[in-house]
Amino acid sequence: MVKTNAEIARRVYRALKTPSDDNPRTDPILAFHFKGKDDYIMMRCNKNPEVSIKGKDQTAGEVKFFAYSDFADYHEAEVLFRMRDEIELIELYRRGAVEAKTFDSWQSFMQWLDTLDENGVQISLKLPCLVYAAVRGQQPSMQNFIVEAIKSAIRKQGD
Repeated sequence: MVKTNAEIARRVYRALKTPSDDNPRTDPILAFHFKGKDDYIMMRCNKNPEVSIKGKDQTAGEVKFFAYSDFADYHEAEVLFRMRDEIELIELYRRGAVEAKTFDSWQSFMQWLDTLDENGVQISLKLPCLVYAAVRGQQPSMQNFIVEAIKSAIRKQGD
């Protein structure tokens, strides 16, 4: 069972980021929404978790100070754990090769977190997502070209 923001961030980061992806713009981001609160907590999962507050109508890139948020009575290191029973939604945003996920409670999030391998996802499991994201929408259909190239390479290895 994880006990700190750093443990959550480390597990998510190491399980979902590919070793070759050093772009901070593709770091996994979690959003924690609470019953009766307009503000929500965002956590960028990287080597040092970044916790910030988003207001209901704030645009991308804007954040609130803890002191002026619905969470002013808490410290960023403890708020998730102290308010876990009031969570109504947790979102993992789609970024890079990370697929979007949602959880309806702290308990379902913790169960998912327990399934993650801290040693990281094998690059072979993430490679198809990375390739697809890189070529999506390009003309002519780059997906078909890549699939055929991979098939050809596999056939050559078998010879």
